Amino acid sequence: MNHNLAENENTKLNVEYYGADFPVDVLVKRMEAQDFIIPGFQRKYVWKEEEGSRFIESLLLGLPTPALFLARDKFSSKYLVIDGQQRLKTLQYFYKESFPEGKVFKLKGVIPALSGLTYSSLPPSERRNLDNAIIHCIIISENYDSNGIFYLFERLNTTGTSLSSQEIRNAIYHGAFSELLQELVKNETWRHLYGKDDNRANEQELILRFLALHFNFEEYKGNMVDFLNDFMLENQNLEQIPKTEMQDIFLNTIQFLDNCFGSKVFYHKKSFNSIIFEHIMLLTAKELKHGLKCETFKKFYEALIRDEHFWSLSKYFTTSRKNLMARLDYVCQIYKNLCQTM
Repeated sequence: MNHNLAENENTKLNVEYYGADFPVDVLVKRMEAQDFIIPGFQRKYVWKEEEGSRFIESLLLGLPTPALFLARDKFSSKYLVIDGQQRLKTLQYFYKESFPEGKVFKLKGVIPALSGLTYSSLPPSERRNLDNAIIHCIIISENYDSNGIFYLFERLNTTGTSLSSQEIRNAIYHGAFSELLQELVKNETWRHLYGKDDNRANEQELILRFLALHFNFEEYKGNMVDFLNDFMLENQNLEQIPKTEMQDIFLNTIQFLDNCFGSKVFYHKKSFNSIIFEHIMLLTAKELKHGLKCETFKKFYEALIRDEHFWSLSKYFTTSRKNLMARLDYVCQIYKNLCQTM
């Protein structure tokens, strides 16, 4: 089935999905076999005993329960859980008869006939009823559009926590690339340059944006969210661009900047400045192979920070292709003009 998901009046995203019904005992077996991929930010079990108990009660009474939303992972053939991890974990814990902290899972806040029962203490007929109870699943095809699954996840996830774009990407496009981004934000030089350690998902997005623009700027059409989604999906397992190439260009760039400027290179008026970060990183990475000299780059940096037209171009930091190209071209021109005078 095809479903058009309209994010705005100019964009329609196609999401292919199908329905499937699974007996409860099959879902539990698949949980035990780790056939489900549960994103890191979802892993905490937050339901109270009564909530979990009422879900089990609904299944035992034959009442309808919400569908699980899953996406078939094209690399592992496992199921990524978009919405429903609390229900899946409730089933797993009830069958194990204990919560993660070790407390026995006895039904609580349910009808008297079920109150206090564990899975093994249910009457045999009720155990069979629970084993055979059907939970409907909506499964996104493994041929999903990278942006379609991103926006669907954004809409359907019910963790109760507002998720950043990068947290969603890490969930959907999990793999060697997302692991690399998590490694890079821990790098000692990066920590020295970035400073405060308050939101590593945002830092990962900064690094992702740098890498995507450095390696794939020609593919940029003007929508930064979609551009980053596509780049992360294409490099999910680091098969197109090797890990060493990604890692080296980032680490060599920040090492040069740290040696040349120290910890405040990305700061302006005492705050980390994303505009400076992006333009300085991209130019440095481009010029390193040409024998970039610290003395020259310091003079360029001082000229850039003082340049009113640069700040005028960056005032709204829009991500249209035209505006982004204008800023990058202008920054490169400042550098070239300076080099010609030296």
